[in-house]
Amino acid sequence: MTASSPRAVRSRIIGSEKLRAGFYLLRLDAPEIARVYTPGQFILLRGLAPDWPYLRRPFSIYRSDQDATIEVVYKVVGRATTVMSGLAEGEYEVLGPLGKGFALRPGYTKTVALAGGAGLPPVACYCERYVGVLDGVTLVVGAKTGQELLVPVGMLAQGIDLRSYTEDGSKGSKGTVVDGLVRLLGELAGGARAVQVIACGPREMLSEVARVCRDSCVPCDVSVEEMMACGLGACLGCAVPRVGGGYLHACQDGPVLDAAMVDWESWKS
Repeated sequence: MTASSPRAVRSRIIGSEKLRAGFYLLRLDAPEIARVYTPGQFILLRGLAPDWPYLRRPFSIYRSDQDATIEVVYKVVGRATTVMSGLAEGEYEVLGPLGKGFALRPGYTKTVALAGGAGLPPVACYCERYVGVLDGVTLVVGAKTGQELLVPVGMLAQGIDLRSYTEDGSKGSKGTVVDGLVRLLGELAGGARAVQVIACGPREMLSEVARVCRDSCVPCDVSVEEMMACGLGACLGCAVPRVGGGYLHACQDGPVLDAAMVDWESWKS
């Protein structure tokens, strides 16, 4: 679902903080975007610092007051995010909101939201936006270890059931978010027909989530993490194989896609 046409704005940094090893939160003054975006959409950022790389970088919106500010949670993985982690003041050029976000499916009153690795921002954003609309929202977060586990910071409203999983069992339950999904669907039993699943995380995780949902006849939307060189559909670098042939492009058809539309077997290779 696309909330509105994208716009380019200059946004002032109003906050930047380290959350845990490797993860940071950036808060920007961007009312033109905060008032119109849909959870799951993304923005393109370009820092105005002299050492910023040439291209803009894509980021999901993590949180917003829906009036003036937006927040981005990111992991330091390259040159641009390294520069970002050192910027406490100044401005960014921001283009957005872009792509298609998560939509509420008619007739589905509960959501299970899955976040693996650094996939928390778009699903947490969805949970906070729609918790007052749905009858039940469960957010499952997972990582390999407790040190790598990214959990929501200062945002979750009452009514969101938060569950955490780590593969080594060092925090929360031992296992993966897929294990958490299987457990939840088992708990819901006959009520699973009223549940939709949303997910963001590594490709292998999303493939397993799609399989479980297909086998359980549960609708599933996934936010795919693909490299977006332009973010506007020009370079075609974010191609995702489509069931039946051809490709979907994460920046235009997504980043949120119906999991049933993705050819997961082809995408694994």
